[in-house]
Amino acid sequence: MKKLLLIFFLLPNINSLTVAQKISGTWEGIITQEEGGILGEYTFKIFIKVDEDGNVKGTAYVKADAIDIYAIMGFNGKFNGEYIDIREDEILREKRVDDIFWCLKDYRLQLLSAGTLRLEGEWSGYTNTGACIPGRIYLKKSAPRV
Repeated sequence: MKKLLLIFFLLPNINSLTVAQKISGTWEGIITQEEGGILGEYTFKIFIKVDEDGNVKGTAYVKADAIDIYAIMGFNGKFNGEYIDIREDEILREKRVDDIFWCLKDYRLQLLSAGTLRLEGEWSGYTNTGACIPGRIYLKKSAPRV
């Protein structure tokens, strides 16, 4: 009976580790911006690493193909089993035009697993000139490279 109880109490930790392993990796898709933004849609890719405590670290890559600009941001966050809360804290590298500034974003992404693993949610952000026009994020898990 004691062994059964011990196994029962260990199962949630095993399940959360398995989910964290599913979250870690590369996610690709789009990030949108509501009306009034420079473009309505950008290429978006994030590289996520989740530890056993749900702490998240990674980088986000956003690219505007129409005007050939991009940025790579570093981020930190927390995964609670259903949502990832992410805060970009620095621009690591960028290519931009003079009058356009990249948004450092906060986003909450929900893990959706019907069929293909997906992360979806809303974002808001700011630049050195003020608040950004917010939008949504749609990502799918990329297959691991061999």
